[in-house]
Formats: sequence, structure tokens, C-alpha cells
Amino acid sequence: MNSNRIALLTYSTKPRGGVVHTLSLAESLAELGQEVHIYALATGREFFRQVDVPYTLIECPEFKYSSMDEKVASYIEIYTNYLKSVTDEYDIFHAEDCISANALLNLRNIGLIDHYVRTIHHIDDFTSPSLVECQLKSIVEPDYVIVVSKFWERELSEKYSLNPIVINNGVSTSNLTKINATDSKEDSKKTFNVSGARVLLSIGGIEPRKNTITTLKAYNIARSELEEKGQKLVWLIGGGETLFDYRDYRDEFFSEVKSLGLELDKDVFVLGNVPEDKMPSLYNSADVFVFPSIKEGWGLVVLEAMAASVPIIASGIEPMTEYLLDEENALLISPMDYEDLAKKIMILLDNADLQAHFIKRGLNTAKMYSWQNAARKHIEFYNDILIKDSNLKAVGND
Repeated sequence: MNSNRIALLTYSTKPRGGVVHTLSLAESLAELGQEVHIYALATGREFFRQVDVPYTLIECPEFKYSSMDEKVASYIEIYTNYLKSVTDEYDIFHAEDCISANALLNLRNIGLIDHYVRTIHHIDDFTSPSLVECQLKSIVEPDYVIVVSKFWERELSEKYSLNPIVINNGVSTSNLTKINATDSKEDSKKTFNVSGARVLLSIGGIEPRKNTITTLKAYNIARSELEEKGQKLVWLIGGGETLFDYRDYRDEFFSEVKSLGLELDKDVFVLGNVPEDKMPSLYNSADVFVFPSIKEGWGLVVLEAMAASVPIIASGIEPMTEYLLDEENALLISPMDYEDLAKKIMILLDNADLQAHFIKRGLNTAKMYSWQNAARKHIEFYNDILIKDSNLKAVGND
């Protein structure tokens, strides 16, 4: 297998889906003999977990920008200026987000690189003019495009006349099962101060795309029903740090928590970013994983929850229906139907046999997706690009 020099670019050090994809892909590429280096924008913080390949953090000044437009423009400029000094060091430049993709576009436009690759995880509904432009350029300008699902392949083909290649995400099962042999589910619950309670878990923070307020309404219904049975139900929310400003939505969420008579750190626990070494315990603490997202690129955390033996309730939307089958390996809902979500939560919590069924099927599903397979497909794609590039240069020299 050829050894290529690959630069993988991401916009953050935080545990967002695209960043998780970047780190896991990079490590798997390196295991297969590729020479990989990660570049990421950072504001004084290291990656959220240990990274087993070389990386460079490009520092961004941490000050209050006058607008999101100014922030995005500044980040692209910082990224572009740094990368100018390393363009001769790699065969492949691969962007995982719109900011790094725009930096690579700048480098191509001034002749410092010949081509670049972009993985498009999903398309956001941005309102900021700079983010709208950033995203559009990162979709239509790259020389080569990868998507992580058939759904986004179809979307890019129909809406942008693109012909992307599909390479599904993987999931790292070993990282999610590192629970000490003596640790029970109750031990894991103690770690998060929810001893004796039934636990709902969501990953992705509080934001519109994750549909957090719908989950809150469903949780409140299920909590009340369990309370009548003398049981306590709590909701743990992990993750959620992002470049984008969801302050209004978060304010609405916390206002709704208050209006429903719920208490933070008693009923609803907003954990923020959970350290990587605590993630196995977080998943192990959960009785049900709830993910009624409105839009996803793939839904990586759903596969992670499956790999960690947690039964799933999720939105019955593409692309998640590419690996989720209702009543086979998960319970699926219409994203905005909080009453049905509450009903499905109660069905799962009340039925240990159904939980065991979904846990078994979920583990089987997770095993179908490995980062090693994803990395092999990337290497094949990179090699095709380099062969094509070599042929074009040979023709140009004739």
C-alpha cells in the first residue's frame, strides 16, 4: 500500500462530530502506513482527547468579535496564512469543515496547491452571511468531495450537481467499552451524581439541530409518569461546544426548564464536554439514549451509544435510517413529536426484554462500521486522486 503524506484539517479541538471524525480517521490512516498530520484551530486548549498522530494547533486570538462574520473571516485568514508555509509537505490536503475548506481554496487560488479534498458531513441552515458564503464555497469549490451517507450524496447531486463519493463513518468500539470489570451501571451513575435514578442520555448539547427542547418536553412527561410509580428519571446532556452562537435557543431551553418546574443538577444535568476517559462511564450510566435530531450528517454518537450497549430512540430521518430500523435495532420517532418520544421512552424503560433486544441488535450494527474500513476507502480515493494528478501533469509536460 502506498504511503501518502496527508494533511487533515479541522476547525476545532472540541468533541464535535467533524473533529471526532478527523482524529479517528487520522489515527486509522496512520495505522495503515500513511503519513498523517492534523491541523486544527485552537483557542488555548488541547484536543479533547489524546491524539496518536502528529498535530499542530493554530492559535486563534480569544477575544469578542463584533460579529460572526468578522470571526469567520478572521479564522479563515489565520488558517490560510499558517498553511502557506506547509504546502510542499503533503500530497493530499483534506478539509473536514467549511473554514478549513475555504483556507484551502485560498491556497489553490494563489497557486500553492493543485487540489484539495473536502468531507461534507451535512449542510447547515446558516443565517450569518459569512457562514452562508463559507459553506457554499466549501461545497462547490473543492476538487474532490466525500460524504458520509447516501442521503447527502443524493442531496449534493440534486441540489449542486456534484458527484461525491460515499465513505461511511466508523465507530471505535474499544474506547467505549473501557469499563472496569467491577463497575456496575449504578457505579457509573454515581460518577454523575444520579444514583438510584433511571437515566436518559443525549449527546450534542443544547442547539436547534439537536432538537433539545423537544426532548425536554418528552422528558418532562416521562418523568411525571415514572414519579407516579415512585421512580426518578433524570436527563444527562453531554457535549455541545461549538463555533456557532446558539444563545437564543439555549435561553429558550433554560426558560422552558424553569417553566416546567424542573431543576438543573437535580432533574436535568447539562454536563458540557465530558472528558474522554469518562465517556465509557457516561454511556454506561444511561438506560436509554435519546437523539431526536432534525438534521444529521450520519449520527456518529448513535453508533457510539450502540457500541456502548445503550438502547436507542432516534429520529426516523435520513441518513440515520441507513443503519437504524424501527423496532429492529432502535425505536424511531418523528423529530417534533414529543408525545410519541415520551411514549417510546416509557416503553423502553418498562420493558427489560426490549432493552436487551435493542442492545444486542445495536452492538451488531455498530460492528458493521469500523474506522479501519473507512481509512482503507480513503486511501483508495487518495491514490486515485494522485494517479489522476500525475497523469495530468505528464500530459502537460508533453
